[in-house]
Amino acid sequence: MGVTTGITAVVTMIYITEIADKEIRGALGMLVQVMNNSGSLIMYGVGPFVSYTVLNSIVLTIPVVYVLACTWIPESPYYHLKDGRVAAARKEFMVIKGRKDETWVDNELDVIRAHVRESMENKTTMKELFTNMRYRKAVYIVAGLKILQYMTGSSAIQSYLEMIFRQSSSISGPHVSIVYGFVQLAAGIGATFLAGWFGRRILMLISSLGVALSLTAVGLYFFLQDFNKISAESLALISALPLIGILGFNILYAVGIGNLPYVMQAELFPINVKTVASSSATMFACVLSFAVAKCYQSIKDNFGHHTVFWSFASIAYLGVFFVYFLVPETKGKTLEEVQDKVQEKEEEQALRDKAVKDLE
Repeated sequence: MGVTTGITAVVTMIYITEIADKEIRGALGMLVQVMNNSGSLIMYGVGPFVSYTVLNSIVLTIPVVYVLACTWIPESPYYHLKDGRVAAARKEFMVIKGRKDETWVDNELDVIRAHVRESMENKTTMKELFTNMRYRKAVYIVAGLKILQYMTGSSAIQSYLEMIFRQSSSISGPHVSIVYGFVQLAAGIGATFLAGWFGRRILMLISSLGVALSLTAVGLYFFLQDFNKISAESLALISALPLIGILGFNILYAVGIGNLPYVMQAELFPINVKTVASSSATMFACVLSFAVAKCYQSIKDNFGHHTVFWSFASIAYLGVFFVYFLVPETKGKTLEEVQDKVQEKEEEQALRDKAVKDLE
């Protein structure tokens, strides 16, 4: 399941960014998060009340329907152009765009074709991705976004949700998980509209800061509970803080850093290294997710629950500066414009570095 989910995650986002118009590319990318949240809600809402057999039977119907639906999905024009199949790309492009104006189709396809041809003049290997200076900035941006996305603790919070609330709230585990799932789904749906109205940068800035403040609040509660050992009466006055903090994290995570890094990893790289780059980014994300989930319990046991949440919060605070200074805006730009802009800046920096070296 892990292998196939990883493949689907990579291919889906690449496909969406390649077929979507620039005005709705972000919103369509955010729909992936809505689907993830829907699946989580099924597990949270149904899982505790049915047997494993029933639960797995319900979940099994989703990929079966998906396989049947894939029969009607058109191929990406970029895929055909990469291998020189212009006629096939033109046919699929007309289907995806829903346009019969051949002049418009030819003009649009010529721009894409020229960019694909230029990209394919370079190699498609992982060595090319990490050694060619023209991709360096994109690699740094995506790696930073993945650290921000996963080192803020989303996998650990979801895995240990019931235990977190068992220590801090009178609400039962299954019920709070259902509330969490509904809020997560609503936040994901809201994020699809926000992605269509606002730029990537502003959403990720708001998301990072909101996640940081939410996690700081949860950490503060556990600090007062475990480290300061305040009275039960005083603690009761702020008993809602963990619930508010976790739900705030849930909402603000979905708004930006929960899914936009997936969109941007498919936007920033040209077609020759896009698959390699997205696969590498997903593998890196899996390592980070595993590390966070694995280390959560040991850090909690040795240093306290507050240390865990404040560590996650510190990554989010750093993420605000990272997004502000390094992440480019891609809303309203075609894939060709985005990639040209990123590589143009990298080439300018390389020329400046060369000039400095020559002077020395």
